[in-house]
Amino acid sequence: MKMLYEKVSITPESLIITRWNKSQHFMMPMHFHDEYELIYIAKSFGTRYVGDSLEPFKEGDLVLVGSKLPHTWQNNEIFIENPATHPVRAVVIQFGLDFVSYLNRFPEFQHISNMLELAQRGIAFSDKVAQRNRKALIQLPDAKYGFHRLISILTLLHNLAADQGSSLLASSSFQNIDKESSLNRITQTLDYIAQNYTQKLTLDDIASKFNMSISAFSNFFKRKTGKTVINYINELRISEACKLLSLTDKNIAEVAFECGFNNLSNFNRTFKEVTSKTPKEYRLLWQIKT
Repeated sequence: MKMLYEKVSITPESLIITRWNKSQHFMMPMHFHDEYELIYIAKSFGTRYVGDSLEPFKEGDLVLVGSKLPHTWQNNEIFIENPATHPVRAVVIQFGLDFVSYLNRFPEFQHISNMLELAQRGIAFSDKVAQRNRKALIQLPDAKYGFHRLISILTLLHNLAADQGSSLLASSSFQNIDKESSLNRITQTLDYIAQNYTQKLTLDDIASKFNMSISAFSNFFKRKTGKTVINYINELRISEACKLLSLTDKNIAEVAFECGFNNLSNFNRTFKEVTSKTPKEYRLLWQIKT
């Protein structure tokens, strides 16, 4: 399966991100990031991919994904065809390595540290523990930053670490993406693209950035990601366009230019190639749902 690198914006002011994923359907393809991620499915169903694990998921599914572990959640066609009756609602909690390092300093958090180490293979928590912590999970995205929010997150992690019915997802032989490994260059490349894809970005620019010829870089990128550089950039741009079409009132031309397209017809053509819908059709489906 093809894979993207996601740049998560963790700031020094807050080492933890808590948010709702409220969308027509899960849009992110197979991807990985440096941060740990806890995903609770409040409403949705489909197939969950974590490392080399492939399992169905449904409402109440709760999974912890470790740093650099490839993953994606994919919906059935009904979520695209009937967005009014089948929206996605999921709680997403992300925290970086600095937060994990902080926890590792204290013996009181050893059980949580042990769980985070196991999360390098992905952890699916039991239905019983997921249900018991449901209220805390759905309240976190709207919680005010501060002491009580942090305590709620630590309490949640404490409860999850005590789950005797949890299961590991990826096989023991699966290897995560390691920035210190031979994939260092591709990770840096994906990071660079993630930070610049809304700007004018050419194949020559990226190849030069990493001191490679265009042909050598193109072959390297295709070998590591399974897709061409242009296709990869276009998928990032269309993913951002889907968010803008769903969540803002910006007209289609504004969305196109903000996502890095300098030609409206090219944007419309690429959007339909990726989503099987025109931008207008996609927005209309979202408006019907809401």
